[in-house]
Amino acid sequence: MKGRLFVEFNVEFPEASALSPDQCRTLEKILPRKARGQLTDMELEQCEETIMHDVNIEEEMRRRQYQRQQEAYNEDDEDAAPRVQCAQQ
Repeated sequence: MKGRLFVEFNVEFPEASALSPDQCRTLEKILPRKARGQLTDMELEQCEETIMHDVNIEEEMRRRQYQRQQEAYNEDDEDAAPRVQCAQQ
């Protein structure tokens, strides 16, 4: 589905006193600037909440390969010509 994707992260930052001034400057360079505005109520109503799950890439690739093999097998069955049976006289 085409649309805008909003991802919300809950990040626990260390206390400011635990960071050196150099570390603070580095974080400011890496992280995006603080957002100026919030989403409107209408934009929030159009959002769909979802839950992300960890995926085992190797297992997912094996599952997809198996699925493709099954689809190819099923296509072969569909394309097969009807079998002719001999009638006994």
